[in-house]
Amino acid sequence: MNALLGWHTRLGEVGLRLFRLQLLWLGWTLAGGIVLGVFPATAAVYAVVRRDHLGRDEPVPLREEFRTAWRREFRAANALGYTFLALWALVLFDRRLLATADLGVAGPALAGLLWLLSFFLFAMTVVVWPLAAHFAESVPKLVLRSALFVLGRPLTAAFTGLVVAVVLCVYYVIPGLVPVFGFVAPAYLSFAHLWSTRVLPRPRNPS
Repeated sequence: MNALLGWHTRLGEVGLRLFRLQLLWLGWTLAGGIVLGVFPATAAVYAVVRRDHLGRDEPVPLREEFRTAWRREFRAANALGYTFLALWALVLFDRRLLATADLGVAGPALAGLLWLLSFFLFAMTVVVWPLAAHFAESVPKLVLRSALFVLGRPLTAAFTGLVVAVVLCVYYVIPGLVPVFGFVAPAYLSFAHLWSTRVLPRPRNPS
């Protein structure tokens, strides 16, 4: 009974923290005018989640920690986010072009290749933010690292993507969860999965 009570208490604490993180993500996204705020807010969420999994020597107010991470990651997160946005725009343009152009017998083969590329880019998009939170690297190196991660650990990357997809499906079935946990729930669960696999090296001095 005590174990069950402790489990429910822990679940409630995590749920409350995720809700507060979601509010901060929304607030700081709006603070950056959405266009310049959404990607730093995303990076800040992963920074906080990473610190939660590393453990904390000293308690830090969540709002202060989030604000510090948002400001620190402002330029790098926007560069990374818009790099992936450009990649997605290119893929979607190719899909539209393929749908309107008559390529004959090559059409189905190119369509299949484009689907594979879309899944590959989705997996990269899912893993790049946890990697960016864990490794202090430039945008080109993070893009390359995420691609190599998907190629080198396809099952881990696929399952991480599946975790995000399941959450999105739950949101579709229960739309009321979206304003409560929104972006933060898939971010938390995807990082938690990657952390549980031990593919992310444990730093000697968490920061």
